[in-house]
Amino acid sequence: MKVEFPVENYKDKVLCDIVPMEACHILLGRPWQFDKKTMHNGLTNEITFTHKEKKFVLYPLSPSQVVKDQVQMRKKKKGREKKNRKPRKSP
Repeated sequence: MKVEFPVENYKDKVLCDIVPMEACHILLGRPWQFDKKTMHNGLTNEITFTHKEKKFVLYPLSPSQVVKDQVQMRKKKKGREKKNRKPRKSP
């Protein structure tokens, strides 16, 4: 399945195997990394690449951004669980 993902002003589509999971990371595999000629800076955890002759840098989330993202994911999960619950029948 092709999945479109935006990161700020960069958008791309990647052919993916889909696995149900909660994550706050994008796992970009070797084909994408090879095609985009990526450079990973292990110290800063930044990924630099070129797309349509334009340079992009993906920066990691700050700790406060990670917490905010996790809180939003929990709220969405609770909302889905609440929506999927079946009402109990009263005797």
